[in-house]
Amino acid sequence: MTTETLTALRLHDCRFERFGTAILPVDDMTPHSDRDAQLVFESVDLRYYVMRLRQKPAVLLNMTRHKRATQCLGSADAQPWWLAVAAPDLLPEQLDYSTVQLVEVHQGEAVQLHQGTWHAGPFFLSSTALFFNLELNDTNLTDHNSHRLSPPITLKLTQSL
Repeated sequence: MTTETLTALRLHDCRFERFGTAILPVDDMTPHSDRDAQLVFESVDLRYYVMRLRQKPAVLLNMTRHKRATQCLGSADAQPWWLAVAAPDLLPEQLDYSTVQLVEVHQGEAVQLHQGTWHAGPFFLSSTALFFNLELNDTNLTDHNSHRLSPPITLKLTQSL
């Protein structure tokens, strides 16, 4: 079985608005604008926490989406990281090398995913990493829709300057 290799685009170069909002640094007291993340949660019970992850192989085996809420992710330890994403309107069987985008997120940047955006990761180069995560308190129990990819997709995790 041959696998394709995805190369990353930087967050601000990849037309991320198809998948969510790129959360980039702004000066304090900057007025709210349409470039800010628009959050949607069908529940009032939210969970905001620092998530500890262990490194996993840079191979895309599965993708997940959350239909009931947006999700926000950002590095809590100032590391670059990568996220595989696909448009929320895709059917599970449409997920493949041609429909998935690998996004590189630098320190000081974060993402908000639209409801239903397919995603996998975060992927990173160190053995462990910390992430700020905002989601429903029961997302992983009640809103965790996954699909196994066949064939898997290799991810090229190369840090850009």
